[in-house]
Amino acid sequence: MDTDSGAGPETPESADADGGEDPDSGTAADSDEGGPARHYSTGKLTRAQARIVDSWRGELARSRPRASASDCIAAAVIDLLDRAEPDHLALIRYADRVRERLAAERAQAFPSASVVSFYLPADYAARLDTLLDDAQTHHADLLDRAREQVNAELPDRKDRVARAMRMMSTVAAMNIPFKVYKLPAGTLARLAIERWSRRSPTTVVNSAVGHSEYHHEQLHRTRRDLGVGQSHY
Repeated sequence: MDTDSGAGPETPESADADGGEDPDSGTAADSDEGGPARHYSTGKLTRAQARIVDSWRGELARSRPRASASDCIAAAVIDLLDRAEPDHLALIRYADRVRERLAAERAQAFPSASVVSFYLPADYAARLDTLLDDAQTHHADLLDRAREQVNAELPDRKDRVARAMRMMSTVAAMNIPFKVYKLPAGTLARLAIERWSRRSPTTVVNSAVGHSEYHHEQLHRTRRDLGVGQSHY
């Protein structure tokens, strides 16, 4: 690992949102007081996360409320932002753990898990985007400071290998990735899904109905094209 040059953001493999839309395209949905809602995607879910969402889908299919799997995700994300907003380091470390889990599942030849689209009201979308951007910037700053510290401790050009080894140990001690990755909206969505994993599907669906009633101008019943179908994992 070369400590003499900065590490720019690296974007991990992207996953298409349901319906083939760009998950961060800002697609307008139902109107909200702060402007149009914004379209996001969970990205590929781990098998455990997909099972959680499938339990919600099962309750949606059983009770047929005026809500969808997308509303379940959106309600979970909003609750996370309002009640348990993670700090930057927590987000960086969580995203790294999810990348490792998905890589392990791919290595074990598991099929790709489901991807769920969801919409956030404009004010929450702005909060989500800011939080993720700031976390990514914080990650880059941490690496820059670590690099400066190592270069100051080992300034001689002949210490190149020693600097690389020191940088690796310094970053490992911080428990953060050695590269700065783009943090997509799915980072928070996956965290929100896991946070609600102990809630009963009925409770989650009730929250989704409340979200739908409050944020959507036109209510909708659950349909397969809104993410009711079974995941494949």
